[in-house]
Amino acid sequence: MAVCIRLKRMGRRNRPYWRICATDKRTARDGRVIEQLGHYDPLAKNDEAVKFDRQRVCHWLAAGAKPSQTVKNLLRHCGLDEKGNEVAPRPWRKKKQAPPPPAAKRVAEAKEQAQTESAQPEPAPAAPEVAPPAPPAKTDAETDAADQPTDTKPDADQPAAEAPKADAPDESTPNDAQNNPAEDPQEKDSV
Repeated sequence: MAVCIRLKRMGRRNRPYWRICATDKRTARDGRVIEQLGHYDPLAKNDEAVKFDRQRVCHWLAAGAKPSQTVKNLLRHCGLDEKGNEVAPRPWRKKKQAPPPPAAKRVAEAKEQAQTESAQPEPAPAAPEVAPPAPPAKTDAETDAADQPTDTKPDADQPAAEAPKADAPDESTPNDAQNNPAEDPQEKDSV
């Protein structure tokens, strides 16, 4: 008969609890056992998670019982190897922290950004505006040239530049009654 040391599931749904048992390797997981050796509670704290009878486990390992991979790991945490020899205990892994939900992450980032903005020094006030430099003074020759009258008549060869009319009607709306008196609605009624 091949004996193995493995876990037997106990507990209820979403609350597992395992028994460490010596059993025939051909039986079902939760079937008949030869001897119950201890228990494993995965939801308990690390120090209280595994409890077993060390002397009986060493007896079965010396008799040739093969531990399952999970039982090997549990024994290593308690300071035994798969042959029943004393070894340095393996420390438990720290559980990973779940990432914060997205809303909490955004709030944390907003607080962090507000702190960095408040920590930054305020900008220095702007320097007062400086007046542009004065134009250079005119010489005597320039002042004499400015006193002489210039011909204001336009040449016949050059067309006179037309100034844009500020009150000119907008040509883009020809149907407007103010801009097109020929199509005045009052005149249409009289026709």
